[in-house]
Amino acid sequence: MHHLGYWVDDLDAAIDRTVRTLGVGPFLVHEHVRFESFVLADGTVVEDPAYFDHSAAFTAWGPVVLELAVVHSVDPALATAYGLGVGGLGHVSWVADDLAAESARLEEQGCRLIHTASSGAVAVAWHDGGPLFPHPIEVHRAGAPILGMHARLAALAAGWDGRETRFPMQG
Repeated sequence: MHHLGYWVDDLDAAIDRTVRTLGVGPFLVHEHVRFESFVLADGTVVEDPAYFDHSAAFTAWGPVVLELAVVHSVDPALATAYGLGVGGLGHVSWVADDLAAESARLEEQGCRLIHTASSGAVAVAWHDGGPLFPHPIEVHRAGAPILGMHARLAALAAGWDGRETRFPMQG
């Protein structure tokens, strides 16, 4: 398990509410996440950044990373595949050493591939939950940025004075 992700309508309000109610923070915020590669399950390469434009905020919540994300624009078919507007948990994420093998395993279990995406050392495969979950699954390829994320967030939280709740994500 790497993280739990929730779609929110207002990222700033969701961060404030989460800090206040759960006592976790601060959040590293990645504004308008961009992908170097975004490929749909049918092989269609998506180059339009408006196809899926979102900002995401991450914090350590005990042993898990918590992600809050707001969508600025999204293709209607992708919104349906992601379950946007349904409420509840948006997705679960875990890490695999062999992303292609884990993606194939999920498809064998009935979890249809939605798309793959990558940016730098980060690569993901998104699947629907199939018979396993009522929400999508995001699988990350194991690598330093992902494997070190919780430790970076926990270290930031350990030195946090509770005042500033957001910092820009870098690298």
